[in-house]
Amino acid sequence: MRTREIILVYSSILFAIILDSLLSFKVGVIFFDTNFSYLVFSYWVFAVPEKIRVNQSILIGFLVDFLSNSAIGFHISLYCLFSLVIHAYAYTFRLFSYLQLAIFFGTSTAFISALFYLFHHPLHYSYLDIFIYWITSMILWFPVYFGMRRFRQKFFYA
Repeated sequence: MRTREIILVYSSILFAIILDSLLSFKVGVIFFDTNFSYLVFSYWVFAVPEKIRVNQSILIGFLVDFLSNSAIGFHISLYCLFSLVIHAYAYTFRLFSYLQLAIFFGTSTAFISALFYLFHHPLHYSYLDIFIYWITSMILWFPVYFGMRRFRQKFFYA
């Protein structure tokens, strides 16, 4: 990848991490959390699979681990795993509708969140939170996908 492309990818993921920290809040007993960093990362792996490889997944996972104050290696391993899955089916995903893509990426985001809360907050693990998180992740995939697609068309190939 060229230096300009690397800066664009990492700056968009850094912006998503900042957005994650700003939009996480608790309403009553339900904890509302977003994972824009994974959605943006998965968009980049889906959109340009020839440029974002496993070594980039390791670096991005380390960046997310470091900035989100989680255990080093948690996001690295999950980002590598889902990067391999997305790479294996990258061109098959292009045949899917937007709804099918939202279901897949929303489910993978909810899986990451479920594992995160299982390992970091086992006493406060809530299936209702995970279900709400799954629904919101599927809904958030649409603005992330179309926004990042517009961003990529405007700046990535300029």
